[in-house]
Amino acid sequence: MGYVVFNASLYLGSLIIYWNKRRKIDVGFVLFAIYAAISIAGVFLYLSYPNAWKVQLWSFIYLFVIVLLFFRPLFFDSDTLYKRLRVRNKTALKVFAVIYVIAALISIYYSVDQTVENIKSGDWAVLRRALYSDDIALYTNQLERWAKIFVMYLRPMAIVLLFYYMTLKKTKKIWLIIFALAIITPAFFTAINTASRGLVLNLVILFFLGYIIFRKNLSKEIKKIFIVFVVIFLVLFLIYSLAVTLSRFGEQNQSTSLLNYFGQSMLVFNYGLTDSIQNYGYGKYFFNWFLPFFGVSPLNTSLLGAHFGTSFFTFVGAWYIDFGPVGTFIIAIILPMIIGFRTKYKRKLDIADIFLFLFYVNYLAMGVFVIGRGNALPWLMTFFLYGIFKLIK
Repeated sequence: MGYVVFNASLYLGSLIIYWNKRRKIDVGFVLFAIYAAISIAGVFLYLSYPNAWKVQLWSFIYLFVIVLLFFRPLFFDSDTLYKRLRVRNKTALKVFAVIYVIAALISIYYSVDQTVENIKSGDWAVLRRALYSDDIALYTNQLERWAKIFVMYLRPMAIVLLFYYMTLKKTKKIWLIIFALAIITPAFFTAINTASRGLVLNLVILFFLGYIIFRKNLSKEIKKIFIVFVVIFLVLFLIYSLAVTLSRFGEQNQSTSLLNYFGQSMLVFNYGLTDSIQNYGYGKYFFNWFLPFFGVSPLNTSLLGAHFGTSFFTFVGAWYIDFGPVGTFIIAIILPMIIGFRTKYKRKLDIADIFLFLFYVNYLAMGVFVIGRGNALPWLMTFFLYGIFKLIK
């Protein structure tokens, strides 16, 4: 019990120190707050099932150190991001936004019937089991497939662009509403069609982070419209989340399910991964999406000695599965350094830089839970798109 409380005190103490130094709610504060909240949820989960966990002190300390290393690009005043922003090729950005809206409409068109059917049935437990057994067809043709890929991987860029348009006085409100719906609706439909709470939570986090970055330059009128939009969205999210939880876990287990959802990741990293893993994947987890191209079998993590099953284990655990404690430490030194040089230390930024920053922060925010197999694809897509947007800036 003492180790779990100590772990929570590390993140809560870091949050307090950060607040005392900055005295403002910026991106770094939001990330520390998320990790502190999850660590505290872990304490309550441990208290609920004390005999289910055999935790070790070193694992919590290692996790905390790696998290801090990954947080390094966030240790600055994120309000300066917009102040350093220079936008040159506004026509190219407008073209991208229009293409994004068209792709969103295609995604919505092919998803709406299935979405309505799933809402009517409300059997989210059956839907989720079908997803786990690969019985759900995520697309029916190549046009739908590429439209969904486009709106999914470019969602952070679209959100950055949406908030940038919000800062411009000449932007028409009807365009802001259309663009916002193009971002939100496909994500909501995908979540409904896979009985996922995480996809909607990710969307909430992305919008909140975008707001934090651009808030100083938003007018009072835009802020009011945005708040109304957020309230409506949060109500829908709450209704949906409760319905999914009730269907998947039963009325008596709602609180237990939510506590397990938010509190398990750090505990499982400790007892489920680092306590028993004996071999490593050496990239098979991270590059899982590309394995069929090379004729390599997917990684079976249980054969490595891990016993986390389908539980969460943080983004650090995803690196740990492949590269162990030493390799993960090296990655935690190098990768944040690359991000920092492209965002934190640059005197002038463009939309591509803020896109990269938002992607990285979102990775850390969602990584407090888990990072799935094949995460090399979104990373490669992000750096590829970053290069494309740099060329057309």
